[in-house]
Amino acid sequence: MRGLLAFVTAFLFAMQTVALADQPVHERLHNEFDVLAGGASALCGFDIRVHFVGDAIFTLFRDQDGNITKEIDVFPNAKLTVYRPETTIGYTTATPAVITYYYTDGAPIGSTFTAIITGLVQKIPGIDLDSGRALVTGVVIGYDTAGVPMDRGTSVEQLAGPDLDAPQSVQRCAYFQ
Repeated sequence: MRGLLAFVTAFLFAMQTVALADQPVHERLHNEFDVLAGGASALCGFDIRVHFVGDAIFTLFRDQDGNITKEIDVFPNAKLTVYRPETTIGYTTATPAVITYYYTDGAPIGSTFTAIITGLVQKIPGIDLDSGRALVTGVVIGYDTAGVPMDRGTSVEQLAGPDLDAPQSVQRCAYFQ
């Protein structure tokens, strides 16, 4: 589940583009990107890549005074493919998730938030499973061009459900051995 926190924080920071308007505001984006899995690559001694594809649906809520109070982000059909380039070795896993953010004080920079993340992070065939629920706290660090909060998770307060038995990079590398 810690892998989910890192992934979601980076993903939302890079991809969040909900426009501000009357409440609630809905935005649906289709995302596809491919990145080097640096930790797994370093451990394995060869490149491991992660290909992400799926939709992100953002819903932003405001109170009667226009203050941001809550945000719900849904990734209904997200999939990760983790693979070794120039081979046929790899796996694909569904990664559906829902993240509900609760903002304090209208979400000014430096204010805190609490987020509940539920879903499947990944299933590494024959190795391990990472899924369940996480309660994360953090801070608002800025806003995207539309004025939507960009957040940084600072602490995982609670975890429930199956979690990887070793760091994600170790488990991914084990798959390729």
